[in-house]
Amino acid sequence: MTDAARRADLPERMCPSTPVANATVFLGMITPAGRVAYVTPSTPADVALAAVDADSDAPIESRYRLAGPCVTSSCGFWTGDHCGLGARLTESYREAVDPAEVELPKCAIRRTCRWFAEQGPAACPACSHVVTDSR
Repeated sequence: MTDAARRADLPERMCPSTPVANATVFLGMITPAGRVAYVTPSTPADVALAAVDADSDAPIESRYRLAGPCVTSSCGFWTGDHCGLGARLTESYREAVDPAEVELPKCAIRRTCRWFAEQGPAACPACSHVVTDSR
């Protein structure tokens, strides 16, 4: 099988922390404790965001976690061959807690998630602490 054919067989990688402008999937809500309460099954971002309080001063990304296609080289976290943010988060969380002891959350995008594909199950515990925009 050629490299091009092998790449065509791979699912599109999803960024689990994308801005609203690139969002295609609603992952969950940010709880008052700053953690993600995941929503399953997969919910289209436009459907979920239609019910968002537009009058709130808080950015949508600080209240909800959204996923969208990984934009690779168009993203400031792209290192040239992997997501630097996913790697950094996973490593820092691994130092604080043994990811093997944490139950993986139900996640609507795990099968296509860039962080999971590159970092494995250790990415999931760190992911639940990410708030995309905390202004």
